[in-house]
Amino acid sequence: MVEVIIGIIQEDFGINPHENFEKIKTHIERNLKEADIILTPEYSMVNILKNLKPEDVYNLSEELENSSYLSKISDLSGKYSVNILTHFIEKTSSKPKCYNSSIIVKPSGSVEKVYSKLHLFDAYNYRESDFFNPGKSLSQTILIKNKKFYTAICYDIRFPELFRLYASRGAYGVFVQAGWVKSFLKEELLDILARSRSHENTMYIVIANQTGELYTGRSGVYNPYGFKELDLGFKPKYCEYKLDLTIVDDAREQIPVVKQALEKWSIEFRF
Repeated sequence: MVEVIIGIIQEDFGINPHENFEKIKTHIERNLKEADIILTPEYSMVNILKNLKPEDVYNLSEELENSSYLSKISDLSGKYSVNILTHFIEKTSSKPKCYNSSIIVKPSGSVEKVYSKLHLFDAYNYRESDFFNPGKSLSQTILIKNKKFYTAICYDIRFPELFRLYASRGAYGVFVQAGWVKSFLKEELLDILARSRSHENTMYIVIANQTGELYTGRSGVYNPYGFKELDLGFKPKYCEYKLDLTIVDDAREQIPVVKQALEKWSIEFRF
């Protein structure tokens, strides 16, 4: 049996990167047990929805190569010998727009951009594209115990094609960093989408979501059969959970939907 232990941070983050880092640090220092990788939510570096304008966010952003924020995350990763998938507001040359990015930080000191959000939340009379440029490529592969994982960010979960592409590449799971905004029954909508993405691709979906006044919370783990195995509720919390990857193999043998789909359908990414 192959197991991967996931650590999920659910928190109400603010606009100050240093204070947000301290929240991440506190969760890890107090609660880390044996996680292989820890996930932080979307906007865990800078919570852009707390009355910030695009210019404000740009001024708080950092370049990947010279980031004091990522340097502190890297020190934390090295100290506790754990991989951290952290969210990052990445500075670009096209002021005031940034990239909405996922960064994998490893105990070895490696800091690598895995992904920049493809699908920006231009919906419900909101324009995330006022703050960010869309990413230009799919997620890089995250190898954990020689098993493939990928990452997505929040609104991406509404696009089944993206998750089917990862499943077609042999993904055992997708890590979703979310800042899922509160509204009437929005937490139920996120639950439906996560169940669908997990079951239709027979893989794990792991969600690290923000909570508090603006966000729905309810981070958790969905198994390849579409059942939610872990629910963090509504309060700030750190939780570790074991993913049994043999369940993915079993599900794909019993319900070979990905294989059957690929025999009849072709999904292509284009930018």
